[in-house]
Amino acid sequence: MHLLSDATIFTEVRFWALVLCSLVLPAAIFVTLFVRREFSKTTVLAFGLLLIVLAGADIFLLRALARLAQATPSLADDLVFSSELSIALYIFPAAFGTIGLNMVSHVLMHYLKQKEARFEAHRQTPPSALQGRRGSRVLRHRRAASRMSPRPGSRTAAARRPPADR
Repeated sequence: MHLLSDATIFTEVRFWALVLCSLVLPAAIFVTLFVRREFSKTTVLAFGLLLIVLAGADIFLLRALARLAQATPSLADDLVFSSELSIALYIFPAAFGTIGLNMVSHVLMHYLKQKEARFEAHRQTPPSALQGRRGSRVLRHRRAASRMSPRPGSRTAAARRPPADR
């Protein structure tokens, strides 16, 4: 890509994409998180994953803009993207990626705690109680089957009669 001599990175679409991914979208996510009263775990997971993706996009765009800044004659580009100041720009993706990772971790920990509680409840139930439950279910099924009266003349009715009656 050939840049004009008066070109600057601040007019590039990538720079505005960086502003969008670094400031606008994360701010919108945080405002939404603080304004709404309640969220489902799925929404929290989606926002966390979105923050992680935005952090990755920020890093990609920062590296691309640093390469482009070296090719432009503008000193402002070099000052922001190719100097020690550029390290400060990596704070945004690091912070947002960490917050997103914590949100995803929170949701996963919630589900893992639920599964552990179910496992512990199952483990604490004595085996005799489990057998009694299974046995009572089988016994109820057998009782219900025996209460059903067979139709007269059916083979099952004849098979159930004692041999003396046949």
